Parts: sequence; C-alpha cells; structure tokens
Amino acid sequence: MGNGDTNSPIMLVGETPSEAEDTSSNTFQGNVGTLLNKMLLAININLKKVYSTYSINFRPPNDRKPTSQEIKRYSIFLKEHISIINPKILILMGSTAMESVTGLNDKISNERGKWKEIILNDKSYPIMITFNPAYLIRFPENKKYSWEDLKKIKQKIQDLSIKI
Repeated sequence: MGNGDTNSPIMLVGETPSEAEDTSSNTFQGNVGTLLNKMLLAININLKKVYSTYSINFRPPNDRKPTSQEIKRYSIFLKEHISIINPKILILMGSTAMESVTGLNDKISNERGKWKEIILNDKSYPIMITFNPAYLIRFPENKKYSWEDLKKIKQKIQDLSIKI
C-alpha cells in the first residue's frame, strides 16, 4: 500500500493502516489525513505531491501495536520500497516507522526532531523522525514538537533546493 506521486522528492512513512485506510486502500485517511494535510500545508507542501506508505501494510488485530518481529519482517519490504521510490527526504511518522527503517527501538520523543541518515543499496537518505498524526490527535499537546520538526523539514527542502 502506498499512494501519491511516485516521483516525489519526499516520502512519508506512517505506522500501519487504520480501518479507514484498510477499507479504501489509501494512506492517511479521515481525521489523521486531515491533520497531516494541514501540517504539510503549513510548510507549503501539498499531500498529493508527496509519496506515502506504511511500515507494515496490514491492520494489526484490534489495532494493536505491531510486534518487533512483525516490524522486522516487513522492514525488508519497506526498505526496498524506499529504494524504488528513491526520495530526497524521508519522513518517518511514529515509532513503528522509526524502528522499521532505522532499527531504533527507543521512545520516539528521544529520537524525533534530529536529522539522521540511512544507507540503502549504497544510497544515503536523510531522515526526519516525527510524531504520527494519529498520536497527535490523541495527545495534541505534542503538536508543538511536530511544528519544530516541520520547520526543520522546510529548511532541509530549501537547503537541498528541492522543488515540490
């Protein structure tokens, strides 16, 4: 599952599909999609101009958090997916996305907001880890941190002269 512009310089990786996404086969639907769209528009990015996917392309039973074993198993496919899309910037939204791509199994609050790098198939990708919009709906007091992350993403886009 993934959708958007496959030629986009920006790739968003969420955690897992919700019921709405599972039903529609589209990423970031409902309230989560509305919030994500507002977040991106605040830094002049249209959600339709980016490519988005999930760390794990199935909805876990009872919407539980995926196990480390599931994350590890699907990370192989996600990393190949990233190599195929070949973005200039990778945005990881949530702890499952962070663990899947980087292998970090830490609190997202300890890792978010710092540019990191991952090498896949001899190519380096800059990564920004931030909160998942679904988390921000449940804990809106953390939106201020995501705003800081978004400003860093906007700056990186300018620094790399990326056109969206």
